[in-house]
Amino acid sequence: MNIMKFNSKLLLHSLVLSLCVLVSCNDFEELNTDPTRLTDINAASLLTQVIYDAGTRSRSYGGIGNYIGQYWTNASLIDQRHRYDFRGSDSEVVYDRIYATLYDIADLKERAIAEGLDDYLGAAITMEVYLTTYLTDVFGPVPYTEAIQGDELNFTPTFDDQELIYRTNLQRLDEAYDLMATQPGGNFIRGGDAFYFGDNLKWRKLINSLKLRMYMRMLKVDPTVEQEIAKLINDGELLTSSDETCAIVYDGRFGLESTRAEGTEGSGALGKTFADKLHETLDPRRPHFARIGVDVNGDPVNMDDEDNPIWQGVPSGESPDIIRNFEGLAAPYTGMNGVRAPSVLFSYSEVAFYIAEAILKGYVDGDAAAHYEAGIRASCEWWGVEEQEIVDHLAKPEVQLSTDAERALEQVYTEQYINLYYQGYDGWLHFRRVGYPEFSVGSAMLVDGIMQRMVYPPLLKAVNNSNYSEAVKMLDKGDHLLSKGWWSN
Repeated sequence: MNIMKFNSKLLLHSLVLSLCVLVSCNDFEELNTDPTRLTDINAASLLTQVIYDAGTRSRSYGGIGNYIGQYWTNASLIDQRHRYDFRGSDSEVVYDRIYATLYDIADLKERAIAEGLDDYLGAAITMEVYLTTYLTDVFGPVPYTEAIQGDELNFTPTFDDQELIYRTNLQRLDEAYDLMATQPGGNFIRGGDAFYFGDNLKWRKLINSLKLRMYMRMLKVDPTVEQEIAKLINDGELLTSSDETCAIVYDGRFGLESTRAEGTEGSGALGKTFADKLHETLDPRRPHFARIGVDVNGDPVNMDDEDNPIWQGVPSGESPDIIRNFEGLAAPYTGMNGVRAPSVLFSYSEVAFYIAEAILKGYVDGDAAAHYEAGIRASCEWWGVEEQEIVDHLAKPEVQLSTDAERALEQVYTEQYINLYYQGYDGWLHFRRVGYPEFSVGSAMLVDGIMQRMVYPPLLKAVNNSNYSEAVKMLDKGDHLLSKGWWSN
């Protein structure tokens, strides 16, 4: 299938929004016929499209997410997002494209209901929850209960607060879980499941893992969710191995072609926050993350006092003049093992680190070290680290989980941060939840602190000003990068 066939829908939606300010509502009956919206497409094709869109969106956000998560910096004057100097379209990349995918999800749900395909409906709801939770985590209040009502001529939806979206989405995940019951004739019989190839039990594990992620973020504002966290972990129906990681692997199946990506990120470099944490343990993933800076003879430019090569990073939020003082910068790879890196939505490693954290905090009983080491191992394997390197790495005293509870939590937080590299905004969201590792507040940052949210796309002020203004009132500092989200640390 041509996996890009719906992309023109995004342009149409933007056009319709622009027309909102130029024509009266009475004219929308004529405008509301979407020539790009296919009316006779099967559930399998829609599911593949939704999965592809959700996965590539997560991957494409990696560019912005890697900057605000302090995984990358940039030495050029062209891209200064590590200083929070965003382009006008940066917020639209998330906002507009996710809502475009939500329209496809609405079509998938309608088709699944019409054909009695409960598992496809469950998958649609799961992806809807994933995307709407992402939206509210990034922006705060967003259209939710009135979203995706263009067919009803509602182009000015109200905004819902983050708590309502979270609690409703948790209920929706329970609904999706029930819909994923094993079918007598098999699940996803029409095909199209580019995540789990028809394995409904893995979908159920993904659903529960999404709940775990949400509950972990809610802990500060609702400590009672400790009980829900304990139940999910004790029940054991979570992602339990790397082959259950929710990701798109671009191997040609479902029309998802492999795109070679052997290069590095232009004038980008590893962020010092990230590079320093990797160097503390001489992490074997470093050569898989970035190309080390070398001299004309091919030797590493930077070495530490013990003659270990340094993948040199530079601090985020500094001016290009300061950044240029650093030599031999490590250049981040844009691919993995010579091909386009998989788009990861949720890894087994993320679950393993949540369980280790929950054990250390006393929510459940168990062996925190075992889950911590399993998370590191799975992440290393995912990035192609050799077995002996992994064994040697886990044996290092500085890697082994400390017997000091506070230090052990810092180790778990650090490994979770490393694990979330190139996974959209998730590394930054992790920092907002736990405040670790310590992020750099550079002298050239445009705000005095670590950003807490993306600002709304500028077009919202023009086309939905009244509801936009009400949403801004829900934010403690208005439509500003430093306004905190509902659950932020």
